[in-house]
Amino acid sequence: MKRLPALIIALALAVAVVAGTSAALRTTQLGSKATPHVSSAQIAQQNRALDRAQVALRAELRRKPPAISALPPAASAQTVIYHRPPPVVHVIHRPGGGEHDQGTEGGGLDD
Repeated sequence: MKRLPALIIALALAVAVVAGTSAALRTTQLGSKATPHVSSAQIAQQNRALDRAQVALRAELRRKPPAISALPPAASAQTVIYHRPPPVVHVIHRPGGGEHDQGTEGGGLDD
C-alpha cells in the first residue's frame, strides 16, 4: 500500500475515534445531569404507600379462595372418525403423441 492512501485511512480512523469518544463523553454527562433530586419526604411517602400495598397483598393471601363446585359426571368418551376426502385427479388431454396414436414418427422401442 502506498503512503498517501495509508495516511488518508489513518486520518479517517483518527477522526472517527475522536468523534466516537466525544459522543460517549457527552452521553455520560447527560446521564449524570438527568438524575432528579428526590426529597426524603417523597421517599417516605412512597415507602408508606408500598407498605400499605404489601399489607393488602398479605391479607389477600390469607383469605381462602371459594370452593369449586363439583363437575358433572363425565359422559363416555366420544370417538372421532376421520374420513379422508377422495383424491382430486385433474386429467389434461393434449392432442397428439398419445400412447395409442399410430403416427409414423419413431422414438419408441420396436418389438
